[in-house]
Amino acid sequence: MNKVEEKILELALKQTPSAEVLYDEGKSRSVSFENNKLKYVSTKSIRGIGLRVIKDGRIGFSSTTDFRKPDELVAHAIESAKFGQIAAFEFPSKNHFPKIAVFDQQVIDYPIHQCVDIGKEAIAKALSVNSGYECGVSMGKGHGMRRLINSKGLDISIASTSFSFGIEILEVKGQSLLWIGEGESSRGLVTDLNKHLDKALQSLTLAQKELKLKTGVYPVVVTAKAMGNLLATFESGCNGKLVQKGASPLTNRLGEKILDERVSIYDDSTIDMADSSYPWDGEGVPSQRTPLFEKGVLKNYIFDLQTAGIMKAKSTGNGGRSFGSQPSPGNANVTVEPGNMTLEAMIKDIKYGVLVDQVLGGGQSNILAGEFSVNIDLGYLIENGEIIGRVKDCMIAGNAFEVFNNIVAIGDKAEWHGSTKVPPFYFQAMNIAGNAE
Repeated sequence: MNKVEEKILELALKQTPSAEVLYDEGKSRSVSFENNKLKYVSTKSIRGIGLRVIKDGRIGFSSTTDFRKPDELVAHAIESAKFGQIAAFEFPSKNHFPKIAVFDQQVIDYPIHQCVDIGKEAIAKALSVNSGYECGVSMGKGHGMRRLINSKGLDISIASTSFSFGIEILEVKGQSLLWIGEGESSRGLVTDLNKHLDKALQSLTLAQKELKLKTGVYPVVVTAKAMGNLLATFESGCNGKLVQKGASPLTNRLGEKILDERVSIYDDSTIDMADSSYPWDGEGVPSQRTPLFEKGVLKNYIFDLQTAGIMKAKSTGNGGRSFGSQPSPGNANVTVEPGNMTLEAMIKDIKYGVLVDQVLGGGQSNILAGEFSVNIDLGYLIENGEIIGRVKDCMIAGNAFEVFNNIVAIGDKAEWHGSTKVPPFYFQAMNIAGNAE
């Protein structure tokens, strides 16, 4: 037993028959441009261990990045168990895990100076369109290794990679600010920044004309990029921890039709190269595709082992954690089934309404209750099926449960934004606080 994680497990088992050790290591490199200039190139490394024990029926936990005193780590975990939760689970034993692609050697081999070159080229292209733009570019790559061992004989490890980039363009016109952000992330190598730059420049062109909008109720198309705020209610509502505490509005509603029958939402950690994919979660439970809503009907909550045990349910493989924390239920990749209407057709269908492409923060949202009230950071006025300019200083408001039962159509193409893959949605009516007298 020459590895520190094995030594720690050996020491823990002298004091309790149930223990688990999680070892994490990772290295990341990133490049950042601000105000059209290179700001920094940085490198970060981390290595740590988390020890979870079940002692006298209670959970204890401790973590460290200092591997010189394993005895202290074990002692702290054992001591904390005196005040820990009563364990409602047992550590999992050996299992069969799906083969999920989460590693790309190209990410590790990709030279960081090329990230610098790509950033410079993107900014030069943007400034050739308008020398007054203030541009920011961020690019980053990382790789890591995770090993999980426990008292049941489980011993699994995995290497993973990540790559991301984004571009932001700010245009200042007098007292008016216009900000556009586009980007992409993956566990594999993605370097086509030009595609996202072109989209940002197109958005800037569409937003040149600023228009007034009266407060009222309008048909609204929300692009894939802006759908995250609206989906947050359903992601949070399906979290087993909130269900266990009775804080979720979806508690005791499994099998009920909650949303429009065209809406199907899944939590899926089995998608090759997606941001939040993995073959096993932070507790060694196999990954899976979990239906949250199918045809509008609430199908499942997501669980880690402890929450599932308390709820007399089964873990869905959503025990998210780092070495420095205990597991808790968390979403993997959230995917929404596409519909059958193009974004262009949605716009053409609207006589007078709004296209929302970016929202600013969470506003006065009460996510759990479904209430949202968010500023439209980037929105366009649609008249007779055409985008005629930008609306600013406006806000959309409503209840997610109501608007998701007030759908005209769902887009036919879903896009990745972080770990969410969602199509645009065309809502029949949404409250908008306007900027016109």
